[in-house]
Amino acid sequence: MVQSAGDYTGHAAVLSGPYNGDYVMETKTTSKEIGSLDVLVHLQVSGVCSGDLHSRNGGFPAPEIPLRPLVGGHEGVGTILELGSDVERVIGLKIGNVVGLGWRNSTCDKVVNGLHTDGTFQEYIVAPALHVVLIPEGLDPVAAAPLLCGGATVLAALRSGCVSIGEWIAISGAAGGLGHLAIQYAKAMGAHVVAIDGPQPEKEAFCTSLGADVYTDFSQVQDVPTAVMRASNGGVHAALILNSHGSSYVQAFQYCRPLGRVIGLVATNLDFHLGLMFAKSLSLQTQTNGRRLDISDALALAAEGKVKPYTEILKLQDVNTALDRIQAGDVKGRLVLSIS
Repeated sequence: MVQSAGDYTGHAAVLSGPYNGDYVMETKTTSKEIGSLDVLVHLQVSGVCSGDLHSRNGGFPAPEIPLRPLVGGHEGVGTILELGSDVERVIGLKIGNVVGLGWRNSTCDKVVNGLHTDGTFQEYIVAPALHVVLIPEGLDPVAAAPLLCGGATVLAALRSGCVSIGEWIAISGAAGGLGHLAIQYAKAMGAHVVAIDGPQPEKEAFCTSLGADVYTDFSQVQDVPTAVMRASNGGVHAALILNSHGSSYVQAFQYCRPLGRVIGLVATNLDFHLGLMFAKSLSLQTQTNGRRLDISDALALAAEGKVKPYTEILKLQDVNTALDRIQAGDVKGRLVLSIS
């Protein structure tokens, strides 16, 4: 059964050519027909994530042959304009609810899996109601958007690493888009944080302002593992690796205490000996994104004021600039596109 939702026409950023081609702004009409368990959402903002680079530029996990035409994006926040006939009865959503669309099945992760489903770089989108999440009342959509992927992912990684109250955790790449969120979620979970990042003085100030207990500048210390072990009273219980440098993993194996957990969030090539892992009984895990529960909890902690994403707002038509800056590492915090 379908319900007529009316035609909605708005702007969309669309990829039409081969990999490494730019997004082009187009006018897109969203179908008036929505399923009985679908919602039509008027998007206000969308976060821009490093994962969005793959849709534009290719590289794992994007398919070998680009999916075109394609609207990218997977951190959208907007208002429900239309409900499928069964949505309110079955799921409880209502017209006017502010909701988020993260990296969910039947939305953007079909892009990664080789299926064609448009994402959140557009004004209007139809999505299964089960795949949207309510944004807590009072939480700014701009703050909420980066949490739908970035925030949920680091929270899921911390949970996967069994981080608990009083434990020490090292965050490598702490001043970045994921890192600055990881510091705050780790502190909200009661952990002590060693932030590891580069030489810019503003990075240290940024990380400590977010609650990091110790900042280690890898360019200023002769031995990063020794510095981290001294700061954490003998070694950290867990380490989050948020960069693609293989040396960060080797260092983590050194500065983790026995039974430590190393969690990687960025794909990279590794070439190392497992001897130290065996000697310390370390575990190595990976995390790609968060569950629906992680998204909801990431948003709830932000609504409580325990996590405050640092954001910079650009316009939808600046999506290529945003992606270029992410690729160049020229971003403090997270970039968010204003759509409507």
